[in-house]
Amino acid sequence: MISFGTLSISLLLLAGQSVVLAGFLWVAPHNRAANRFLGLLIVAIALMVTPYIIGFAGFYDTYPWLSFAPFSTSLSFGPLLYLHAYGLIYGRTPDKWGLHLVPYGIQFSSQALVFPLPLAMKDAWDRFAHAPLVDPILTIASLVSICLYGVAIWRLYRAYRHRLAQTRADDAQFDPTWIRNALLGVVGLALVWFGFFTADQVDPSRNYFDDYWMYLGVATLGVYLGIAGWRNAGVPYPILDAASEPAVDETMSPSASPERDWQAMGRQFAEVVEAEGFWRDPDLTLTSLARKLGTNKTYVSRALNEGLGKNFSAFINAQRVTAAQALMIEKVQQADLMAIAFEAGFNSKASFNRAFSEFAGMSPSAWRRSQSLKS
Repeated sequence: MISFGTLSISLLLLAGQSVVLAGFLWVAPHNRAANRFLGLLIVAIALMVTPYIIGFAGFYDTYPWLSFAPFSTSLSFGPLLYLHAYGLIYGRTPDKWGLHLVPYGIQFSSQALVFPLPLAMKDAWDRFAHAPLVDPILTIASLVSICLYGVAIWRLYRAYRHRLAQTRADDAQFDPTWIRNALLGVVGLALVWFGFFTADQVDPSRNYFDDYWMYLGVATLGVYLGIAGWRNAGVPYPILDAASEPAVDETMSPSASPERDWQAMGRQFAEVVEAEGFWRDPDLTLTSLARKLGTNKTYVSRALNEGLGKNFSAFINAQRVTAAQALMIEKVQQADLMAIAFEAGFNSKASFNRAFSEFAGMSPSAWRRSQSLKS
C-alpha cells in the first residue's frame, strides 16, 4: 500500500524544490555551461534521494519490479562540481570533459542492465553480488571520487583567488567563495555518508529507515546548492588567461637585463602611481597599470611582489584606503561612506569594506567613529 508520510513528504518537498532551482540554472543567460553543470549536479542529488522518497511511501513493497531502477548518481557529484567550478573560472568546459563522467556511466550501467531482468534474477543478483560486493565498491569509489575532485576544485579555487589578487584591485567583488562553500557542502556530505556507510557495515541489521537523516541532509544540500548557485549564476567572474598578457616592452626585455633591482623599481612605480593618482581608476587592473607605466605587467608584478612585498590588490587598495581615510577626516561626519569609497577608487561596497578592514583593522564606520572621539 502506497502512503506518503512525514519521511517521504519531507524528502519529496526538498527534492522537488531543488529540481525547480536546477531548471532556473539551466535557462540562466550567463555562465551557461557552468550553471548547467550545477543544475545537473542538483538533479543528480535529487535522483539519489528518490529511492528513499518512494521507498518510505511503500512503492518498492507495492511494485517490487522497481528494484535496481538506475537512481544511483553519486559518482557524478565530484565531476559535475568540478566542471561547474572550471566553467565559472575559465568561461568554458575543459577539453574531453565527458571523460570525467565515465565512472558515473559505469555506476548507471550497474543498475540499468539489471533493472529489466525478472524479479527472481534481480533478487539473486542482489543477494549474491550487488549487496555484498558491487554496492560497497561503488560507495567507496564515490567517496574517493568526491575527495579527489575536492582537492582539484580547492586547488582551482586557490589559484584563481591568487591570480585575482595579483591582477585586480576589485578581487573581493569577484572572490568565488561560492565555489568554496559548495565544495565544503559536498565534502561534508561525503563525511556523513562515510559514517552511515561504516555503521551499515558494522551492523547489517540496519535498514533504509535508519538512513533517513543522512538523506534529509542530502536533499537539503540540493536546495542549498540551488539557492546559492542561482544567487551567483550571473556573476561575471573575470577570465584570467595568457591571452590577456600585454606585449613586453622591448626596451625592458629580461634578456637585455637579467639582473634588476626590484625594490628600486617597486619604489619608482609606487611614486608614479601615487603622484598620478592612478589608484582612483575604479577599473584599474595590472594590465592597465602596466600600460600607464609604459612597461609590461610581468615587470610590474615582480616589482610589487618581490620589491615591495605586496600583490597588486594590496598595493592599490592600501592607497585607496589611505585616500578614503583622508576624505573621512576632511568631509563632514554625515558624508555618505559609499560616496567616499567611490571617490577613493573603489567600485563596490564589498571591495571597500574588505580592503578597509584589512588595512585599518576595523570597518569604515567604526574607524570614522574612532576619529570623531579623538577630535
